[in-house]
Amino acid sequence: MRRIRLLLALLAPVLSAGCGGQYTVVVPDQVVPAGGSVTVVARLLRNDFFVLDLAAKKVPVRFRFAGGIERAAFTDNLGYAAVQLSAPAEPGLYSVSIDLQDPECDEASSSASAWVWDPKKPVIAVDLDCLPRRRPQHPARRSAVVAAMARYTVDLLPRPVPKDAAAARFTLARMAKKANILYLTRRSMIHHEQVRQGLKTHGYPDGPALLWRRQRWHIVPGRYRIPRIVVESRLVSQLGRLRRDFANLALGVCDSALAAKAFAEAGMTVLMVGGAAVEDEKVQRFANWKALAAEGL
Repeated sequence: MRRIRLLLALLAPVLSAGCGGQYTVVVPDQVVPAGGSVTVVARLLRNDFFVLDLAAKKVPVRFRFAGGIERAAFTDNLGYAAVQLSAPAEPGLYSVSIDLQDPECDEASSSASAWVWDPKKPVIAVDLDCLPRRRPQHPARRSAVVAAMARYTVDLLPRPVPKDAAAARFTLARMAKKANILYLTRRSMIHHEQVRQGLKTHGYPDGPALLWRRQRWHIVPGRYRIPRIVVESRLVSQLGRLRRDFANLALGVCDSALAAKAFAEAGMTVLMVGGAAVEDEKVQRFANWKALAAEGL
């Protein structure tokens, strides 16, 4: 009996820590034409057992553009909730708020950055993985603690090419004067805020970080003739939807054959930096970022 009491005493802090019921709201950056509408999809997770986040089902979630009309939806069995919101008529960077209060009165809130763009302005898509970063600090000058922490830090801008970083920043800054810039990535949405902070740190133009492939959704009739958005488990390319909303999304910048193939299949002209093996008439090749900077658009 004494051993059992001792074991329970040791486990008590662990057991109590696993029942916090902390909510996590995952929502991507949004890009929407001025005066148009956007389907905002959020996923609600709840931590009820140690570090395992499970889908929170049948929880009402409220969505709203700053100053706009609030709309609500219940999460499905996978934790997804989605609504259609009307975007402001004036282009700019806005915020979409996501709030909830469950039947036990637990609350959670989050927000997503929403880029409202003029649909007539050119848009350029950039594969995040092709961006070079500044020269890393020399390993001999890094402390053991910093080196240890680096092993657990998300690498926001991989494949460093220090000698080309200045040319890449110059090229994208010049593009941003005439076009809106968006970044495509395969990294999880939970890292997208870090991704955008990394872009800012390395001197690249601000812009939304979007997944190459997103959850597919469709609209079905709901109760009381209110349309309901169903989020599916299969993934689809974002480029088709983006090109429908922004007809002048015509250029894609990358350095890999996979990204070039995706841009070309979407009917875009590909600006290929480097010598990746890809054959397509839509591909324009540049030896490096300096060559692209010299060529211009």
